[in-house]
Amino acid sequence: MSNQNQLTYTKIFIILLVFISLLITLRLSWINYHKETGQPTIENGVLDLRDWEFAHNETLSLNGEWSFYPNQFIDEIPDSNVTGNTLIEVPSDWSDKLNSDHPISSGYGHGSYHLKILLPDTNTEFYGLRTNNIHTAANIIINGDTLATINRPASEQQEPATFRGPLTSLFYINEDTNELNIIIQASNYEIPFFGGINKSISFGTEEAITDETNTLEFLQLTVIVILLLHALYAFALFFLGKGKSQKELLYFGIMLLLLAFGNLMDDEVFIQLPFSTEFSFRLLMFIFITTLYVLIHFIHHLYKTHTTFIRILSVSNIILSILTLFLFPFEHFVTLVMILYLYYFISISYMFITTLKHLRNGDRNAIFILLFICSYTSNIVWGAAIQTGQIEFPFYPFDFFISIVLIAILLFRRHINLVQLTEEQTAKLIEEDKKKDEFLANTSHEIRNPLHGMINIAQSIINKYSKTLHAETTNNLNLLVRIGHQLTFTLNDILDITRLKEKQIHLKKEPIHLRQVISAVMEMVQFMSDNKSIKMKNEVSTSFPPVYADENRIIRIFFNLIHNAVKYTDSGSITVSVKEDNKYAIISVKDTGIGISKNELERIFIPYEKLSKVEADSGGIGLGLNISRQLVELHDGTIKVNSEIGEGTTFTFSIPLVTTVTKNENSNINVLNINDTDHSVKLEESKPADSNQPKLLIIDDDPINVKVISNLLENDYHIVSTTEPREALSLVTENNWELIICDVMMPHISGYELTKQIRKQYTISELPVLLLTARNQPEDIYAGFLSGANDYIAKPVDAIELQARVQALTDLKQSIHKQLRMEAAWLQAQIKPHFIFNTLNTIASLSIIDVDRMTSLLNEFGNYLYKSFDIKNTLPLVPLKEELDLVQSYIYINQQRFQDRIEIEWEIAENEEIQVPPLSIQTIVENALKHGILKQSKGGTIKIEGINSDKEYRINIIDDGEGMSDTKLIDIMNQEGKENGIGLVNTNKRLEKLFGLGIQITSEKGKGTKVSMTIPKRIS
Repeated sequence: MSNQNQLTYTKIFIILLVFISLLITLRLSWINYHKETGQPTIENGVLDLRDWEFAHNETLSLNGEWSFYPNQFIDEIPDSNVTGNTLIEVPSDWSDKLNSDHPISSGYGHGSYHLKILLPDTNTEFYGLRTNNIHTAANIIINGDTLATINRPASEQQEPATFRGPLTSLFYINEDTNELNIIIQASNYEIPFFGGINKSISFGTEEAITDETNTLEFLQLTVIVILLLHALYAFALFFLGKGKSQKELLYFGIMLLLLAFGNLMDDEVFIQLPFSTEFSFRLLMFIFITTLYVLIHFIHHLYKTHTTFIRILSVSNIILSILTLFLFPFEHFVTLVMILYLYYFISISYMFITTLKHLRNGDRNAIFILLFICSYTSNIVWGAAIQTGQIEFPFYPFDFFISIVLIAILLFRRHINLVQLTEEQTAKLIEEDKKKDEFLANTSHEIRNPLHGMINIAQSIINKYSKTLHAETTNNLNLLVRIGHQLTFTLNDILDITRLKEKQIHLKKEPIHLRQVISAVMEMVQFMSDNKSIKMKNEVSTSFPPVYADENRIIRIFFNLIHNAVKYTDSGSITVSVKEDNKYAIISVKDTGIGISKNELERIFIPYEKLSKVEADSGGIGLGLNISRQLVELHDGTIKVNSEIGEGTTFTFSIPLVTTVTKNENSNINVLNINDTDHSVKLEESKPADSNQPKLLIIDDDPINVKVISNLLENDYHIVSTTEPREALSLVTENNWELIICDVMMPHISGYELTKQIRKQYTISELPVLLLTARNQPEDIYAGFLSGANDYIAKPVDAIELQARVQALTDLKQSIHKQLRMEAAWLQAQIKPHFIFNTLNTIASLSIIDVDRMTSLLNEFGNYLYKSFDIKNTLPLVPLKEELDLVQSYIYINQQRFQDRIEIEWEIAENEEIQVPPLSIQTIVENALKHGILKQSKGGTIKIEGINSDKEYRINIIDDGEGMSDTKLIDIMNQEGKENGIGLVNTNKRLEKLFGLGIQITSEKGKGTKVSMTIPKRIS
């Protein structure tokens, strides 16, 4: 052994030596403190107290030579001639004096103790007597009066003695009485080891006796309460920790309970059990053995000691317990006690050595176990000395206190170490969690970019080469796009489930109308799902009261449930319905799909759970339903599912309605009823129209949103707004707008559907649409762009972002208009040289033939040139009269050139408010001349009509030329008739952008052509 090891053991030895010395010092100090010195002694059965001064805080121990009458009961002061008496030391065993011939034990029998006390001449009248323990029955008689009875003493055994422990009796004596005769009739047929009065009897004033009794009871009760409290917190820690790797706490708590119960039955004996003295003694020994057993297992679970030896000790303990309680003869119990002490010595030695090894190996907490073993052993040794009558002193509590404090310190240190370890691990976990979040975010970003690239490339191939690609290749590309979108949803689910798990989702609740949300989600899902023959039904009434929820989260719930229903429904229907029940909206999403078996319903909301191969093959990772359930529960709702195989599935969940209390608590939220016309604005202009400002139409069912957007844009744009989505389509077609700003979530018709209707009339460049959405998730954006929107912006809108996006879209629209107008002017310029050359030749010819006709032709030619090169041709619209003047000049010039081949019929209804695109009618008339009547040798007639009605002005240009086939007409409008069709196409595009309706052409080969254009009257 090295010097270092020797030094370590030396330190341990010093600590143990100091601790044991402290225990002994405290015990001896307690004994010395309660040692009675200077008290008079009893001699020949008489205690002379005539010169004694009684104190109110001190009692006398009636120790000494009492008169003893074996085998007889006396109940009065015996005469001097009474025989058979002897002197006996009190306290002591009466076996030697009793001369019992009992066959079992010499301690069995009965007798009487007598003591005469000569009292001082004082005013004291109240006295007390405290008997600590008399085995096992006694009558206490004071001056001939029976003061107390313990278990009814008898000359032979009659009934078992059940009362144990001390007895305090107070009594009164007359003032003229200076002599006190105490007679104690005692019997013992229970304890074979000893009998009689073997504990001191205290005597004193009533106050002194009461004070001594209260002090001893208080000390013992304090120990018991402390034991129970520590047992309580040990059990609490064990059960709060769910018993995981903390069995030492359980054993510690049981050990404390046993010690507390043993203290309740010993010394002051607070619990009087209805058992014989013999069984009570056996029970105390059993508690001692069980406490030792629990202590062994406590240390075993602390240090994982040798299991085989622990089993041997456990089996031995069980055998000794059975012997102690039932089998071992009581008259030979001393032998069993010796065996128990030997067992205790072996067990304690083993625990001592085991603990010493752990202490030597560096476990500094083991020192507390070592000291606890010493304290516990000290208590056992001193207790044995008291039980065998080797020493006597009052109840000593400090060994219990020290033992509890040592174990408490040990557990607290372990707890502190555990807390420190937990804090370190928590800090590490937090750091790892941050890294995990960063990893998820980075991974999501890294996956999204190439994923979206793959989707976009596949989609662009489909769009560009769909006519030339093989059908199977197109299907595979479409499948690739769908798989890409499915992976996008999976990434979103992973991030959502992470945020839910970490409770990072905070709800922003507000009143939500379910119908418009459900309609928008259904359209969103339809855009992204396969072309299945599924009918989606929204059975939620527009009058259903709003729910109080987070709009983004409600959309997520509906999207997950409806999208899930689409995945498992090949054909049939998906129906969403709602009913009101006790301030909750009970919402059902029902499909006619494949259904779910009953034994799988309980697992359907478990994260990452895939119930079947069909489900596994359908995509996703099984998070959508779990996310939906958690989001519903965040709204204080519940969700459940009913399903049968082949019959479909119904998900039902609850969301709180907007109650009166909710409205009052959230007075800053404007709760709109979509049927309440008092709160809606059907059509409103922000200010008088300014022709120089782009014209915007805002469509939103919420007047507050309309007002906010109008305030942000009204300085730079002419704003017209409506809160009636159903009227929006007519407004779009009746006016010329630079941009449509439309909310997605609206009653009756969603922003997606409205955008699709607009795209049936206007291309994405002809009329831009900006969608307002409450969410900016990929599925929302994807659905918006698929419906035909140019851009989107998430609510609540940011002022700078909104203004920038609106300006970009209006600039795009205006640049396209400007390009078309410049193209028309360019086309007009392109035909000038040839036309001018022919006209000049005609003028030259007329100068010889007819000077008047020449002069008229020069005037019209000048007018034509002026109109053709007018700067107004770059404007979007010019008055109808100016355009007709240009047409008249053009026709006159051509009539002079071709003389009788051209006939013109005018039927123009006058209307000074009508404006038309510049060079539009002239282009159509020119086309009718060149490609219509002049293709015939005989020429023909052109009829120009202007028909006036309430809402529109219709212009028809009709010729009886050679006409054209449908194929050629299609080619011209598709710009495939290069040199002949560009003017018509340009005019058609300008009309569509301005009025929403281009030119209408009807033609028949050999019969002529009719070209019509419609001018709305309410254009401003």
